[in-house]
Amino acid sequence: MIKNTYLYIFFILINNIFLLKFRFRNFIKIEYNHDFSFTNFKNLNDLKKILVLDTKIFDKNYDKYFQYHSLDWLWTAKKLGGADLVKVARDRVIDWNSKYTGFYYYITDVNLCAKRLINLIYNYDFYASSANQKEKIKIKFIIFYQYTFLKFILSVNNTIGAKTIEINKAIILYQAIHGLLSKNSINELINNIKNSINPAGMHYSMNPDFHAEFINNLIEIKNIFLFYKIEVPKEIEFQIINMTSVLKNFFHKDDSIALFNGSSNNNIDEMKKIISITNDIKTKNLINNKDGLAICSNNQLKIFFDVVKPENKLINYNLHASTLSFELSYKNEKIITNCGTIERRNYKQPDYLRYSAAHSTIILNNTNISELVEKQSYKRIPSKIFFEAKELKKSIIWNASHDGYIKNFNKIVKRKLIISKEGCDLTGKDQIISVGFGTKTNNFCIRFHLTPLCTSLLTRNKKSVIIKTLNNKSFIFKSDTALDIEESIYIEKGKKIIKTSQIVILGNTNEQKKTINWSFSLQGNK
Repeated sequence: MIKNTYLYIFFILINNIFLLKFRFRNFIKIEYNHDFSFTNFKNLNDLKKILVLDTKIFDKNYDKYFQYHSLDWLWTAKKLGGADLVKVARDRVIDWNSKYTGFYYYITDVNLCAKRLINLIYNYDFYASSANQKEKIKIKFIIFYQYTFLKFILSVNNTIGAKTIEINKAIILYQAIHGLLSKNSINELINNIKNSINPAGMHYSMNPDFHAEFINNLIEIKNIFLFYKIEVPKEIEFQIINMTSVLKNFFHKDDSIALFNGSSNNNIDEMKKIISITNDIKTKNLINNKDGLAICSNNQLKIFFDVVKPENKLINYNLHASTLSFELSYKNEKIITNCGTIERRNYKQPDYLRYSAAHSTIILNNTNISELVEKQSYKRIPSKIFFEAKELKKSIIWNASHDGYIKNFNKIVKRKLIISKEGCDLTGKDQIISVGFGTKTNNFCIRFHLTPLCTSLLTRNKKSVIIKTLNNKSFIFKSDTALDIEESIYIEKGKKIIKTSQIVILGNTNEQKKTINWSFSLQGNK
């Protein structure tokens, strides 16, 4: 909850209906027939339920809290259509306003208020289509109320964390409609864009879903500028192209999305729609991306490597525990993966999906590489992540390390990946290195989660695993350390939990340097 004396003063002022209605007189005649939406990253089935649930539950049912108070269900009602839903949607908007005008429902989440303002305007032509004049004035006042709050709270408290681009979009949308668009609002948008994207063109969440949503917001903002014949800032034009060239790289060989930092495969159609408007854009080369996900692709393999430093809350709230994890796909099949996440926006994920063990990486003493204290900050993260890429004639070499275990166990973890430029050969070298004098015994495990399309068989010497896929391809995974096969899970399209298996290297080390060599190749591949 934001603590600011000015906000309490504002609460008193904003509830002075006479003062608000005096300012509101200038906006009564405007009709909000303005829907600039390009595509939607919303769960239609989840939002359908809200339209039939008793609204009394939303004070306590936090699982649906965000969807209800963001008014995302207006989009669902509009999509489904029908005279009955027009009335349901209109009545629920008015009912929401009568119940939740209190101070608490505004200052707890400014981003939520921005979503509400956008939903009220984008869907106005639907839910207000049969409203009488008195009801329309009431609805327009609700819209005015959201905007007034947003502008004030941002003017008195400019330190609000993780300001989403939707805050900028909501303010620009309202101001453009009313002919109030200010240079200051445009400058704040440009600054937010620059602060949200790294030099490689990746959104700082390092989440493919959020990256795509950010592009979608840029497209909608551009459409607002074009509709009102306002010059589109060059930064918007550039970043739509720049970020889309990165988005094209987030797809595996099997056309699925890389599962890093809370992403899922639930929004593939929306991502492809965004890419479709700029098909001629070349996919960006991210082999040497030192600030996010390094990505390498040849005619057969595609590999994603996590060298993200989880130093801000944009990196997926409480999900990043996957430093040095990787995913691999071969032609049209994904083989090695992270477990994925359940599509639950704005809510805490199940604990087992926040563990480093849910990723294909190296883990010491069953301890997460990075860990977040809920609603606060990371209590443990790597302070140093090293990454370099070397391109040789026949291979790409990635060298990376992190010190996420140095405070707990005085260990540095290194991973080296050698990827053939042609064919299907991946060689790995994982190292656990002691720092300082003396060494203690530490347990380690290295996990390689397989997708459900794979079956695996451990050979007699326990130094290799044969992997077979649905397309009848056979791969061999080898190690100079004993292997085992354990059960795992895979989240399909952010919804369904499917049992699968994982290759695991287990052991302990009290050495100054422990090295584990392993390899992955197409069986019979020379």
